[in-house]
Amino acid sequence: MNNDQLLRNRARVLDEDLAGRASTAGADALLAEIVALEQAPVRRRLMPSPRRALLGLAAAAVLAGALVVGPSLFRASEQVYASQAVTIDRDGDEYAFYFTEGDPDPAELEKAFHKVGLDNLTVRLIPVSPRMPAGSVFGFEKSDPNARATFAGDSCPERVEDCITAFRVTADIKGPAEVGLGRPAKPGEKYGFPADASWPGEALAGVKLQGRSVAEAVQVVREHKLKVAYALNWPLRNGEKGFRTETDVPASRIDRGWAVETADTYNDGVIVLNVVPGPDATPPPGF
Repeated sequence: MNNDQLLRNRARVLDEDLAGRASTAGADALLAEIVALEQAPVRRRLMPSPRRALLGLAAAAVLAGALVVGPSLFRASEQVYASQAVTIDRDGDEYAFYFTEGDPDPAELEKAFHKVGLDNLTVRLIPVSPRMPAGSVFGFEKSDPNARATFAGDSCPERVEDCITAFRVTADIKGPAEVGLGRPAKPGEKYGFPADASWPGEALAGVKLQGRSVAEAVQVVREHKLKVAYALNWPLRNGEKGFRTETDVPASRIDRGWAVETADTYNDGVIVLNVVPGPDATPPPGF
């Protein structure tokens, strides 16, 4: 028996039953059955998504009063210390420090570090120009080769109100370590790190001295009723790129025809001219 014959035997209404007729009793019964099937509600078995299952589990645990949130579920940071000067979060294997005072009491910081088990950690907050890009001044000295620290000031205001700077450090530091990071200087406060004197808001805002002779630069500085100090940028030897800076150079060693490379300020009324020595200049020992 072929397939056509099988289908013919199973059909309740055949083509010849419909030939020349608008409807038959068999066709009407079949149509009524089809309509009934289309109107019957369809039952679907829905499988919960992993996210819904997790939220459902958390909700059930909350109702039972026994929700334990561990690293396997959520990795949000947790505040472990807070004072007027610093807030400390624990985030995985790191601590995040958020500072709200630029000159915190060392005893208060020591207390905060002891609270989280970082007895050998010290921090130096260095006043820098408010125009200096965040994170420009950051250093980490340590004896533990596995210890690490990173600047975190970008997220500072979002985490703590009135936050001025922040950093992150590994929680299990072994041995002494020191973090140094910049924080905006207060009005009139001397900088602990040089800033470009031509930046907006600085002593020579908008005045470019780069490329001018020492004689020209000194005249401009004095017209602004500022003092002058000198530094010499000695090129590295053996063909290496870069230079080493000799600071606090007396004016007697400066040729007024040499070129100024940059002009820095420490917000103390003095402009430091970083000068490029002439080709015939003799560097001091060590340079």
